[in-house]
Amino acid sequence: MILEKQSAANLLSVYDQKILDLVNAGDFEQARWVAEESYEYSKITYGDTHLETAKTLNNLAWVYDLHGYYEAAEIFYRRSIELKKSVCGHYSIELIPSLENLSSLYLANGKYQKSEKLLREMIGIVRNHSEPWCFREAVYLTRIAEVNVKLGKPDEAEAFYHECVAFVERTMPFDHPNLGRAFANIADFYKLRGKFQRAEFYYKRAFAILKKSLSSKHADIQTVRAKINEIQTLLPISDNK
Repeated sequence: MILEKQSAANLLSVYDQKILDLVNAGDFEQARWVAEESYEYSKITYGDTHLETAKTLNNLAWVYDLHGYYEAAEIFYRRSIELKKSVCGHYSIELIPSLENLSSLYLANGKYQKSEKLLREMIGIVRNHSEPWCFREAVYLTRIAEVNVKLGKPDEAEAFYHECVAFVERTMPFDHPNLGRAFANIADFYKLRGKFQRAEFYYKRAFAILKKSLSSKHADIQTVRAKINEIQTLLPISDNK
């Protein structure tokens, strides 16, 4: 029985790789067929209430999502999440891939409040786990800030950007690249709001941190440098002296 289960797990891994290869090749229709076959195989092998079946449901939802079949994708994502919760509990890391995917689907389709609700749920999950999962909180805080920008709530968005900065400062070294990225994100926000002096301040802080650990040719370095140059053209002449 153990060998049979191991063989089944190996075959599901083969299915996973095949789906990924087809998606990378842009063949979403064939990827959908393989994802459906993987799901059916998992149901037959493990049953309808097994974690592996929940994972194949997430893969199937992902392919439908990429294919533009958003309603079907949402249904499969939600089924995957519900099954994972019934098997692993409400605070399992196993939930994260499906929650992230569904949150992104909602965000892409303008369902901002639903996206934010899932992001808050994910923060509640990762806070209960150790590295590296706990660090995902910074990502989710940034996304909640972006959602609030979309919702036309700049004050709330600003608060979440600062909360993200505070989280990174509290949990990572003072010169960690992620702190530089957090500063760059809040600088982008201030630029969008027309607060160019604040934007310049945070872009410069981001650059000072990023250059300590990244190559001068790194994309993050080049992007922030370009944004500093751009923001300085938007400042009053007196501020550029």
